[in-house]
Amino acid sequence: MVQSKVFKVEGFRNPTLPAERRAVLEAAEREPLDMSVARVLDEARKRTGLDDFGPMDFTERLGVLLAEVEASDNLWKSAKQTFFGFCVKAAANRLKNQDYIKRRPDIAAQEIDRPIFIVGLPRSGTTHLENLIAADRRLRYLPVYLGSEAVPTPGEEPGPDGRDPRWVRSEEHWQRMKGNAIMAAMHEHSPDHACGENELQMPDFSTYQWEWMAEVPGWRDYYLSHDQTPHYAYGRKMLQAIAYQFPSERRWILKGNQHSEQLPALLATYPDAIIVQTHRDPLAILQSVLTMRGLSVLANQKHPDIAGHVAYWVDRIERMLRAYMRDADKVPAARRVDLMFQDVMADDIGSAQKVLETAGLPSSDASRADMRDYMASHPRGKDGRVVYDLAGDFNLDVKALRERFRFYTDHFPVRQEV
Repeated sequence: MVQSKVFKVEGFRNPTLPAERRAVLEAAEREPLDMSVARVLDEARKRTGLDDFGPMDFTERLGVLLAEVEASDNLWKSAKQTFFGFCVKAAANRLKNQDYIKRRPDIAAQEIDRPIFIVGLPRSGTTHLENLIAADRRLRYLPVYLGSEAVPTPGEEPGPDGRDPRWVRSEEHWQRMKGNAIMAAMHEHSPDHACGENELQMPDFSTYQWEWMAEVPGWRDYYLSHDQTPHYAYGRKMLQAIAYQFPSERRWILKGNQHSEQLPALLATYPDAIIVQTHRDPLAILQSVLTMRGLSVLANQKHPDIAGHVAYWVDRIERMLRAYMRDADKVPAARRVDLMFQDVMADDIGSAQKVLETAGLPSSDASRADMRDYMASHPRGKDGRVVYDLAGDFNLDVKALRERFRFYTDHFPVRQEV
């Protein structure tokens, strides 16, 4: 049993900013900032030495994102600069992706055979389940460092230690993230950890992933009003590019929180996929999402709008759950597994074996041993655990929330955690 540090996020009830930090942020407000699409593209070209972005329809989506973030009067300019950097990285990745695929047309022949997709809302146990199942040596997964950069930078070679430069950059990023102990406790993001397949869609400037990087309700509405199938096809193409770099006969285990509301696009792109849906008390999901995403609100907003943050994510989780319930039966019963969070926590290896058997991979002693080894090296709470107060921190009426989400909890027997 690991003795975990216990963290409690302070500041949601009465947000304050240290005077020294405020002075730094206010000084940055005087600096000019060009958040134009043209500047993003120019910076991406300089970073890569490449010029071909492929189809340019993405610039409309990029423009929607940039304009909304730039227009926010309540966002510190330093936060806008950080978001601009995210966009430059995605655009640079798009250039590299286009160059890599253009030079290797046989990538299109890479087979993605009967992938297993973990589909569930954020903070519903999808990452743990994916990593656990991925421990089975018959499967392969998408590691964080390849989700961040699917293809190599032209001209880069492994260092003297043999490390892929993409892995090195990802490790440096993880070490910076770990500087915030609460973030490390809430979500491991080390280079070899399994990550969400939605990361591969970011260079196409779609996916709900952008909602985790800024307050962009306008972007959400834009994203939800457009068919996401083309962007899923882009992500699949990048998965093929990764398979090309690292040939293997093993099947893929993947996950994505966005898939809950995009099952038609997912099934159109991967028609033979096995779909595993995790189900958890929506209030437990909310308290974790509100805390995790709320850390950014506290850090990046001049006057942290906690009420607006709460209203956004309560609505967002409801939308995702309603979309899943609308589309779930489109998954053939023989290729669908529903797992309750409490059952995974009670017997995670047993739950993982159930998934494998549905996918046509018989349970075995070797598989269980692989998973026990993973659990031994990744004990729960090794980086600490976070305690929550949904009602106190976020001024929410728990009873009213229970009623609001009864459409879901009356259908799925999730255990109340809050």
